[in-house]
Amino acid sequence: MSIVVGWALAAMGIVAIVVFVVLAFVVAPWMLIFLFAPVLLFIGAGVNLWMGYRTRLEILPDRFIWCGAVGKTNSLAWHDVRQILIPPPNSRPRVAAIAQLHDGRYIEIEALWLSRTSPISLAGAPDHTRARQLLIDGHRAYLAHTEPE
Repeated sequence: MSIVVGWALAAMGIVAIVVFVVLAFVVAPWMLIFLFAPVLLFIGAGVNLWMGYRTRLEILPDRFIWCGAVGKTNSLAWHDVRQILIPPPNSRPRVAAIAQLHDGRYIEIEALWLSRTSPISLAGAPDHTRARQLLIDGHRAYLAHTEPE
């Protein structure tokens, strides 16, 4: 969603530049003062595009990577994971799943960034079922590939 909004803001910025330059030639040169507005649109576009391209859940054959809009990129190797668990009902809303490791530790896998004004966030607790299922399927595929015949 952030990628779509980012490109829409960039397009609006380009249109605004064209409109203000045309108005400056047709109406009055002082209309060029409004060229600061497209700068704000481009800043908003940049922030949205950065968030959209940065947030991800990437399932690889040997590991999975998850990253929100801010913070560090997290990675966990499949060979360290014993199983992927569904978070308990009283856990934080951003926890999409919990990875139980072979050494007994539990690692919370936080969801990708969601805006507080996102329709999903406003409707209640976000649904992380799809991300959780991708993790479970990725772990199953790893186990099926590494188990001896």
